[in-house]
Amino acid sequence: MTEGTEAVQSVLFYNEAEAFVETLRTFQIKDIGSDKWETQREHVEKLNIQAVVDATNNVEESIKELLITHEKIPVLIHELIALDLWKRNILPKIFEMKFNAETSFPAYVVMFYEAILVGLLEVLLFHSECCESAGDGLHDLLQYCQHKLVWLVAGEEDWHDISVESTSVTDAKEELLKRHKKLSFEVSLKCVAIVRYIGEHSKDVSIGITTRVLNTYDFPAIFAGLIDNPPWLLRQDDGQWLKYDNNKWNKHSHDEVKNLSKLEGQLWIGMLQFLMSEHCQRNYQLNSSNQASILKLRAHFHPQILNQLPALVDLQRYLEELSLISTPASRPPLILEQVPEFYTALENKCNGKWRDLAVKHYNEIFCMSKERMKKQADKFAATYDMDVMSDLLSEPPKCENCGEGAAKRCSSCQTSWYCGRECQVKHWPKHKEPCKLISKTMKDVKSGKSQGGS
Repeated sequence: MTEGTEAVQSVLFYNEAEAFVETLRTFQIKDIGSDKWETQREHVEKLNIQAVVDATNNVEESIKELLITHEKIPVLIHELIALDLWKRNILPKIFEMKFNAETSFPAYVVMFYEAILVGLLEVLLFHSECCESAGDGLHDLLQYCQHKLVWLVAGEEDWHDISVESTSVTDAKEELLKRHKKLSFEVSLKCVAIVRYIGEHSKDVSIGITTRVLNTYDFPAIFAGLIDNPPWLLRQDDGQWLKYDNNKWNKHSHDEVKNLSKLEGQLWIGMLQFLMSEHCQRNYQLNSSNQASILKLRAHFHPQILNQLPALVDLQRYLEELSLISTPASRPPLILEQVPEFYTALENKCNGKWRDLAVKHYNEIFCMSKERMKKQADKFAATYDMDVMSDLLSEPPKCENCGEGAAKRCSSCQTSWYCGRECQVKHWPKHKEPCKLISKTMKDVKSGKSQGGS
């Protein structure tokens, strides 16, 4: 995308990306799944792919600059909040209705959009100028992240069912529910980095954001809870461990599991920022409850962690000193906090209408006509061009059935990978309908290109 970086695979030309960014706009919850909403979702997915490619290859991040210039980062946050409210208030009601395997693919595309938006914001908010450009939208984004991380800390879910690829799921609704849970888990983990970046840049944004990070939502205590009871770490019956890192579950021995993953590194760096930086120390209100949560971290300092992050020695010393003092009852400073505007406006618009919206979206998304489903599949195929995506893969693909490394791809749709014929046959009942749809679309797209179409 950037001139002079011909070795880097591009998904979008600059003018094309600029046109996509300029046309970004906010949608109401009732518009989710509409044709115009679908077009914007396709554009955002392409922008996300290009942003990741640029950041990964350490080249000029054109997508970031375009989004800042055209003041569109708040739009991305608004769309994420709308989708979050849709998933919390409408999707559960839709799950009570009937639908078949053919309609699960469009529904999954809508749910997957949340992961796209969170992934793009994670890339953007690494930069302080993007936090500043987000403006008041950060209040809503922090509320979103708090909800996601508290869900993880609560420990009410059993993650074993998403840690392995099960072949026993045959019901379309059961399969979609499992995918929904898996996506929610992955999205929630990405919120760790988003909160860390916002906390790190809060001194450059506003005291209101600092207060919301440290005190309103008490992310230091939430981070400490995640470190103390990590949902991404599962003990197996054979004594080994399953650990989620880099978007997959890996097996580790007792000693190997002590090595910090990228996610765990984000948490510890976040704790360093929250507890050791002058800006945060000046504004964080310690009390007996969050002090007790934070002091639990003392049990997690071991040689591997200190070798990987030597700066944690200072945090270890600080926690030892903190354990020797009683936290005085403090009177919080009088700060008028801003209400998250996106959540408030969107909820007010839909109050008393959730059931009607659920019926509307059930008919439009879960009972989609074949013609409209074909149109959506065309967009999907155009977005995820398999030749380009193969070049962008950072690691070998995984088998759709067993989760192991895969070297063979479905010859029809070119989207699903398998380790061998046996797994492909086992997975066929689930893969059959999407395969037929995507295969037909791919042929139509290629036929259009060969005839000069776009």
